[in-house]
Amino acid sequence: MRRLFAFLLLAGAALAALPTHAQTADMKQDEPLHLSIGGGVLYAPTYLGSDNYDADPLPLFDLRYADRFFLSTRDGLGANLAPRGSNWRVGPVLKYRMARDQDDDKDLRGMGDVDAAGEAGGYVHYDLRPFTLGAELRQGFGGHEGAIGDLFVTWSTRLSDSLMLTVGPKATMASRDFTETYFGVTPGQSARTGYRTYSPDGPYMSYGLSASLRYRVNDYLSLGGFAGIDRIAGDAADSPLVDQAGSPTQARLGLTLGIDW
Repeated sequence: MRRLFAFLLLAGAALAALPTHAQTADMKQDEPLHLSIGGGVLYAPTYLGSDNYDADPLPLFDLRYADRFFLSTRDGLGANLAPRGSNWRVGPVLKYRMARDQDDDKDLRGMGDVDAAGEAGGYVHYDLRPFTLGAELRQGFGGHEGAIGDLFVTWSTRLSDSLMLTVGPKATMASRDFTETYFGVTPGQSARTGYRTYSPDGPYMSYGLSASLRYRVNDYLSLGGFAGIDRIAGDAADSPLVDQAGSPTQARLGLTLGIDW
């Protein structure tokens, strides 16, 4: 179960190419409550920085009310406080980062587990159709205490009445506390694993490109496909978990089927 939810986090990164408001734009104005549930499969690294890949089931859940409140496996829990009809979407957000289990991958054995963490902060999106610019800043608590910032730009277009393509670059930066938690190696961990002791001095950084396709079969059923590739940079890339056991290049591919109400 832990591995399943860890993959949900990776799916969130991949699906970030489809901004939140792009989903709500398809909602009927006379139906303020919108629910999407479904599932699929995700092929992605077993941990952040790994070069081992697995295919796992991917549950999806997305509940929204009048483009004001949302609860989603991708976007977390939050609200949109921008005036109605505005090109802006601004508000608080709370996300959950699942624990990293050392049994998830042979290259983690001896590293010990990383507890689950909450991440609380805020986001802002601006619509320049067909482009969208977005930023999000969160502070971790629990399993890690790092500050995390995400930036993205997307371009969306309808290839037909039923098919939408979204593609764009993105970047993530997190403070040294985050890098230390997920990429550092203590003397005790070094003795158990054989990795060299490693204490990163700088922040976590990654950059990449994501794309998604959404095909609406009918008013209630939609198919989705997404792909992405990221490159870990900075001190995180020099960690033995990446440089020695894994890879700074992180790819993912997924397919989903959703039902809308």
